[in-house]
Amino acid sequence: MAAPADEPPPPLPADAIVEILSRLGDIVAVIRCAATCKDWRRLILEPSFLSHRRAGPSPLLGFFFRDTSQRLPRRRLYLRRPTRFLLLGPSQPQATTALHLSRFLPNAADLSGSAPVASGPGGLLALRRSPASWHGSTKIWVCDPMAGTSTLLPPLAPTHSSPESFVFLDADASSFRLLAAMEYATAPYILMRVFSSRAGQWGTAVTAQLPDNMVLLLSSPAVVHRGAVHWICGTRALPNAVHALAVRPNQAEASVCRFDLPLRAGMHRLSHSPGAVRLSSSTQGCLSLVLLDDPVISIWNYQDNSTGANSWVLHKTVYLMSVLPATIFDVPSAERELSIEALCDQSGSLFLRADGEGLFVLNLETEMVSKVGDDHCAKYLCPYVPDLSSCLGAMKKF
Repeated sequence: MAAPADEPPPPLPADAIVEILSRLGDIVAVIRCAATCKDWRRLILEPSFLSHRRAGPSPLLGFFFRDTSQRLPRRRLYLRRPTRFLLLGPSQPQATTALHLSRFLPNAADLSGSAPVASGPGGLLALRRSPASWHGSTKIWVCDPMAGTSTLLPPLAPTHSSPESFVFLDADASSFRLLAAMEYATAPYILMRVFSSRAGQWGTAVTAQLPDNMVLLLSSPAVVHRGAVHWICGTRALPNAVHALAVRPNQAEASVCRFDLPLRAGMHRLSHSPGAVRLSSSTQGCLSLVLLDDPVISIWNYQDNSTGANSWVLHKTVYLMSVLPATIFDVPSAERELSIEALCDQSGSLFLRADGEGLFVLNLETEMVSKVGDDHCAKYLCPYVPDLSSCLGAMKKF
């Protein structure tokens, strides 16, 4: 008599499956699980699961950058350098390779010569291609790499110069707003325009008058916090007096508020501040400042006191000599070039570049650091944190 076949084990209850899926730290693994079967996708699409995923820091999937590894014979050919993507985290391949835009976007050929200039909520990416001549107009695309879609925005013309700063004001699953800003050397103000995807057009120009002959560091990424766009600023007369400006571009003439930074920020000259002073919107819900005082990083939070006054409070200090390779500090401090290349607010990851050593990513909470690329990965670097619900919505139904 044949022995009875082993009965299959009973299926796991839904609560146990959700608990297992919620422990996946890699968003790519979650998406792969959602593509496995209908039941798993249904559980992952539950609002309770998505809200649980949003409760902690969002995982950093990788970063887009302008690849400068190839040596080109003439300076003007720099515009032809490609934009690529480097995958990080548990899904990183054994042999690290930079992925071409064609892996994400079907119209990658149209984006040739475009540089990543901003990444934002919802996993959006802004690409800019500067005009070849003074009279040309800047071309701006907003892409959703996970969904494989890209939109060419209407031209900003007429403008007198190319925008120097781009920042996503907000975004959700169906719309976004992108701000473009430019500064005029002959006038103490900046000009801003906001593109709304709902309206499908750029809004009217908004000017922001700069107080006390201030100069904005538009080369340093802006930070949106509580409806205001924050930039590092200073004065040409006092290059070591580094401040910040909060601009609200809601009226015909935007409101501007200047506030001081911690005294240690004044150690950096205005021209060097993009590599040493970086504003962010922290996971604690407040405006933060990251200062690089080689070989120390200090993180400051901007808080409201009970008296109504505002102040900066030191939140954390990271000693780089204990986390970065020792060879970086073998060079005398006067000759050592260590700079901040990018900061990912959603994941709390800081990108540091050590001249001659490469690009490193530092988790500000765990203080874990890893090398992620060489020097050629540091140009126009945009960290990329995709939105899980947008990724799932872009998947094919089955």
